[in-house]
Order: sequence, then structure tokens, then C-alpha cells
Amino acid sequence: MGKWIVDERENRNILYVVQTGDAVDEGWVPKQWKHFDQLYDQFKDVLPYFPIAGNHDVGLKWHGYEPYLARSYVQAIPAEYAFDGGRALYATFSAGGTDFLLLGAGWESEEDATDWMNGVLQEHPNDVAILLFHGYIKKDGSFTKVGKLMYEQVVAPNPNVRLVLCGHISGTSYRYDEFDDTGDGVPDRGVNTMLYNYQHYGENCGQIRLLTFDPAQRNIRVMTYSPFKDRYYKDSYFDAAEFTLEDAF
Repeated sequence: MGKWIVDERENRNILYVVQTGDAVDEGWVPKQWKHFDQLYDQFKDVLPYFPIAGNHDVGLKWHGYEPYLARSYVQAIPAEYAFDGGRALYATFSAGGTDFLLLGAGWESEEDATDWMNGVLQEHPNDVAILLFHGYIKKDGSFTKVGKLMYEQVVAPNPNVRLVLCGHISGTSYRYDEFDDTGDGVPDRGVNTMLYNYQHYGENCGQIRLLTFDPAQRNIRVMTYSPFKDRYYKDSYFDAAEFTLEDAF
């Protein structure tokens, strides 16, 4: 997976690798991070990496953020871009004439980081904001408990939020929400949310989801591919291995 990302970087103009949590099954077992590093080491010096912690990363049998926060890429986050050592973080970049903001909060950090996230969003009002949460929506597109809070307290009040990415629940799912930010009764903004998590798929593993942004049409083309299996995978909501989110940023 890591090698494919690097090999395709120039051809597909890949600018970022993002991860919505559960890089490992048990974050307190060091050898599992060594396994993950086989992927990470492929692109760590080539592309920026934007991760948030999942419940497995902070531990199931043992529980706490200590091993996750000790990761080199978490410790490398500048203090002004991180909340509580990396439990939440943000990054900015520009591409195709658009300024983007990546903003994420890890497992059980969402509520603690809410005020901090709102502050970051308000400091970057002209950036297209992409939010990352570990748990946000369920397989049927409804909100998790914390997802509902994030929707009400972070997504809804910030007009620059356009895309939410999440995992945690096995499978794929989608929802679309419209917002009347100006209060005139007409929707001003649409927010696409995608759940993507192929865990427990047996040997059908190695899936990478590629988001391709079209700055002219403001569309996002979504494709899921496994370089390990050399095959494409359908999204259960769209019933396609490739689909397009229109007017998405």
C-alpha cells in the first residue's frame, strides 16, 4: 500500500495521506506499530501524513493515549497545530488555487477539543475544511452519539466545513447534509460525509481510498483500490468502485 502511494504520487498528483484511525489493532503492543511502519516508512519522507487516533490505537485491553502520542509523526506536529499533544490536530495546504484545512480529533478527544476545533475553523474562514473523526456516522448513515455532537457543535456552525471523513464501523456509508448559513431559507452549503472502513474483510485487504479534487468543477472523484489484491472495491452506498461528489468543495 505504501509503495503504491509513492509510485502513483506524480501520476495522480497525490498531495496528502490521511487516516481516520485504527492503524493497528492494539496500540499498546509495540510490534503492531512496527508492522504499520512497513507502510508508513514507504511514504514518510515523500508525502505529509495526517492521522487521528482510533479506539484500537489508544488501546482495548489497556487504554490510554500514551503509545499513540509517542509516535514520531505525532510528536513532530508543531504545538500550535495540535491539541493536547496530538489528540486533535490541523494542517493547511493549497492546491489548484484552493486553500484547504485538514482538522481532526481522535477517539474520545472530540468533546474535549470542540472549542479548540471551532477556534481553528474560525481562524481559517476562507479555507475549505475537511474534518476527520474516528466515529461519526453508522452504516445506515445515522450519527453515532459523539457524531451527533460534532455535527451540531462543529459542522453546523462553521460555513467552511464541506467534507467529513470517518471510520470505526466496518464497511462503507455516506450521508449528505445541507445548511442555510445565512438564514434566508435557502441552503448555502452542502456537506458530504463518507464512512470508509474495510476491516474484517478477510483476505480482501489493502484498500486505499483515493479522493481526486477537480478545482474547475469543484467535484471530488472517489475511487477504492487494493494494490495488494490488484482489484477495485465497490462503495456499498453508491454501488460503484468509482463515483463523483458534485459541487463538493
